[in-house]
Amino acid sequence: MYQLMSRRIKSISPETAEAILTANVYDGQRPIKERHVRILSDAMEKGLFTVGHIAIAHQGWNGGDSMLANGQHTCKAVINSDITVNAVFEEYNCKTPEDFALLYRQFDNNATRSLSDVALPEAKALGIKWSKEIINRMLSGIGFLENHNSLSLHKNKRVESLKRYIAEGNAINDIISCVNSSESKHLRRSPVIAAMIVTFKKCTADAETFWEEVRDGENLKASSPTMKLRNYLLSTNTAFGRGVNAPALNKAVGVREMYAKCIIAWNAYRRHDSTQLKFYADKETPKPV
Repeated sequence: MYQLMSRRIKSISPETAEAILTANVYDGQRPIKERHVRILSDAMEKGLFTVGHIAIAHQGWNGGDSMLANGQHTCKAVINSDITVNAVFEEYNCKTPEDFALLYRQFDNNATRSLSDVALPEAKALGIKWSKEIINRMLSGIGFLENHNSLSLHKNKRVESLKRYIAEGNAINDIISCVNSSESKHLRRSPVIAAMIVTFKKCTADAETFWEEVRDGENLKASSPTMKLRNYLLSTNTAFGRGVNAPALNKAVGVREMYAKCIIAWNAYRRHDSTQLKFYADKETPKPV
């Protein structure tokens, strides 16, 4: 069993980080993830980094030589940002390679805070009173509009984008939350939320009427753009995600196509025109008028 020898807060300068990384010699060490290093470096440069965690093991089976058990990404970020940070610095004694293997797998073993976990407190700080589900739907729609996702943009950045869409989010929350969830289920998908955002940015009054008609389908002509869009959304799923999850669904499309058809219907509505909701994949995505 490994033994903790010391634990203290240590100032990690670029020079110290370089020295620590000379002990990064474990043959089972995971490869450096450059994206994670960039995230840490960015936090350091903006003064948002809190405290890192670095662990060094002394190999009792190899003359006491040091071997890094945790902290390679923090050290690399310190070097890249050229900023000194504080870290919890621990030293362990490992008598055998098995002791080190046991120590190594203790790190990064806690539950990671998901995007949803960090979004709720951010929303509360902004005075947003939407439900957790609406917050997640808004983040999904914003992600579509801003062309980012969990792989291309860190969750902290994604959450920060909420503050740019509070007015639209309040309007969308009113449209979706004032009815039973089953009655607005066809609106609760990222490309539809994205379309709702851009239409509310264009004209709040028209968008409110438009999306209420798409939601309810009451007293509409079969040829109206809102009825055509409603029927389309009720009978079509997205190729990714659960979508409307109804047994009658027999068609799945990409999110770009669904978003485009929402905008096509909106544009026809604004022009007092009819539409067949035709989508051409090789054409540019239509812009709302």
